[in-house]
Amino acid sequence: MRTWAGTQALRVALFGTGLLAMGCQKNTPKLASLELYTGYVSTEGGVLYGRVSKGPRDPVPAPNQPKIVRALETLEALDANALPYASVEVAIDGRPLPAISDDRGYLQVRLPAGITGTKASVEVMLRQTGFAAEKAQVDVPVFDGTPGLAVVSDVDDTVLDSQITDRKKMIENALLRSTWELKTFPGAPETLTKLSQGKPVFYLSGSPWGFHRRIYSYFQRTGFPAGTLILKRFSKDPLLDQMAFKYPHLRALADALPQKKFLLFGDSGEKDPEIYARLRSELPSRVEQIFIHLVTDEPKDSSRFFGMRVFKDWTEL
Repeated sequence: MRTWAGTQALRVALFGTGLLAMGCQKNTPKLASLELYTGYVSTEGGVLYGRVSKGPRDPVPAPNQPKIVRALETLEALDANALPYASVEVAIDGRPLPAISDDRGYLQVRLPAGITGTKASVEVMLRQTGFAAEKAQVDVPVFDGTPGLAVVSDVDDTVLDSQITDRKKMIENALLRSTWELKTFPGAPETLTKLSQGKPVFYLSGSPWGFHRRIYSYFQRTGFPAGTLILKRFSKDPLLDQMAFKYPHLRALADALPQKKFLLFGDSGEKDPEIYARLRSELPSRVEQIFIHLVTDEPKDSSRFFGMRVFKDWTEL
């Protein structure tokens, strides 16, 4: 298995000498990579999230790595060698959709309505002159227009023990925890799975897209319900204003699933109560219940939790 240092040495050796796989031919395309994060489709359409980068994909973290290796891998994930304004072709249900990455290589592609079934296969091919990448594929859920419930959950300090109220510990955890060192709260995977059974699930978090693989693989291993993970582009989205980042995404999910009412899960550490209260105020018929994980020294009957189910332990639910 390649370590971070080994990967960097390989990159320097390959790019520094111009020897990429097929040799030093003058017109040999440069190596690039496509990473598809997540997406969904509904009767109103959908969205696909991804990124285009120069060079190979980052190595997959291994268990029990030294702290310095975990820190270097984190920094590499956050500082991807983006391929800006890259042309790609997205294909879903046999329909080609041309798209272009933004100035930091991110893809946010609108997917068409009218897709049938419970999931759809999405393929993306790089069409950028001078670069070559392997085709990427991801399955995205397809949601019908029937009435019912949908689930939206925050991640940090709601289902993951990120200690976000302690800035020093939060930064340390973000840098030094790979997917193998993440921690959840007792009962969170089992409880959320029971409450979300048969429902569309979305995870909406202020963590950066560079942590997608870290969070997604941890959720898979620990039994959290499968869902669409929506994270933050630090180069584009508001860095500290969670209301400005989360609320437009939350409202977009409500618009995408007009027949669904929402179960909303968050925590007291940041602005989840205020964000969810705003949706309840603007769309009162669309919010079934708000659940707030109490991680601060506040009383459960604080005014910011009005009309919400506040809990300290996931097993209470």
